[in-house]
Amino acid sequence: MSHYAKLITLLLIGSLSLNAYLLWPQPALTKVQKTQSTQQSVLPKQQNTLLNTAKQQFKKHQFEAALNSYQQLKNSNPESAKKLYSSWLVQLKTWLSSNLLLSESFLNALLNNSPYNVELLNFQVEYLISSEQTQNAIIALFELFPLLSADQQSNANTRLNTLTQNELHTLTEQQNWQAIIEQTQIWLDYKSDNAQFLYPLAYAYYQQGDLISAQATLDRMPNQHNLKSQVQTLQAMINKAQSQDDFVALTPYGAHYLINTEINNNLSTELMIDTGASVTSLPTSIIEQISPQPLYLGDVTVNTANGQIIVKRYQIESFKVGSQIIYGFEVLSIENTRGQGLLGMNFLSRFKFNINQQTDELELSAK
Repeated sequence: MSHYAKLITLLLIGSLSLNAYLLWPQPALTKVQKTQSTQQSVLPKQQNTLLNTAKQQFKKHQFEAALNSYQQLKNSNPESAKKLYSSWLVQLKTWLSSNLLLSESFLNALLNNSPYNVELLNFQVEYLISSEQTQNAIIALFELFPLLSADQQSNANTRLNTLTQNELHTLTEQQNWQAIIEQTQIWLDYKSDNAQFLYPLAYAYYQQGDLISAQATLDRMPNQHNLKSQVQTLQAMINKAQSQDDFVALTPYGAHYLINTEINNNLSTELMIDTGASVTSLPTSIIEQISPQPLYLGDVTVNTANGQIIVKRYQIESFKVGSQIIYGFEVLSIENTRGQGLLGMNFLSRFKFNINQQTDELELSAK
C-alpha cells in the first residue's frame, strides 16, 4: 500500500471513531446532581430575597420578624448578615439619642435572642441612662460586671463610681434620705464593703434620727478607705446625739402614766407605760388606721390577768417617743375597751429610763 493510501485509511478510521463517540448516548444526570444544579442557580436569589425582607421588616419596625430573617440569612450568607447586623447597631446608637421608644423596642427584641450578649447589655445601660432610669442603669451595670473581661471591668467600675456618686449628690441635695437608704442597700448587695456606699447610708440613717442603724452601718466600714475625716465627724455627731437625755411629758392615769407616741410619722396615739409588758401593744382600732399597712408577722400566745390569749404580731415602719425613733418596730394587736395600748419593754429596754413622778416625765438616755 502506498504512503498516500495509508494516510487516507487513518483519516477514515479517525472519522468513524469521532462519529461513534458523538452518537453514543450520554448518561442522564442523577436526581441529586439536578437538585444541586438547581440550588446553585436559585441560592443567590433566595439570599437577596432574605436580605431585602429583613431590611423591609426592620424599616417597618417589625424587629422580631427582622431578626428571624437575619438568622436565616446568617446561615446562607454570613457576610451579608454581618453587614446588615452592623448597620442595625449603628441605627440603634442613633435612636438612643433621638428615639428612646424605638431603641427600647429593638433592644428588647435583640436581648430576647441574645440575653447574655455583652455589647447588647452595654446598650441597655446606655438606654437606661438616656431614659433617666439611673438606679436601674446602676443595677444593670452590677449585673453585667461578672460577664466582663478585666479591662472591661475597670471601665465599668469607673462608670459605676460616676453614676452612684452623681445619684447620691442629687439625693443629698434633695435631702431625700429614705431614697438614699433604699438605693445604697441594694448597691451593698453587690459590694458589701464599699465605703462610698456605707458612709452615705450611715449619714442618711443619722438624718432620719435612727442612731442605732447609723452606728451599725459605720461599724461595717472597711479598715482602709479615703473617708476617714467624714467618718470621724459623723461618729462624733452620733455620740453627741446618743448622749443627750430626752424628757418626755407624762399624763397621770390613776396609778399609771400615759405617754404620747407617733406611728409612721402620721398617726399619734396615747399608750400606757407598762414595764411588765415585754412587747408594746396597740388597740386593734389603731392597727387598722396605720398607713402604710403594718407587716403581719403571725400569731403569738401572751399571758394576761385573765389568762393566756392569742394575739396578732405586726411590724410597723417607725415608732417615735419624744425624739427617739425606732424603725421596723414590733407591736401586738389587742382588744382594749379602755382605748389605750401599752408601751412595753421592747421600747424602754433600749434606753436607760426613769419615770420621774415629781415632774411627771419619762427620762430617756443612751445606755
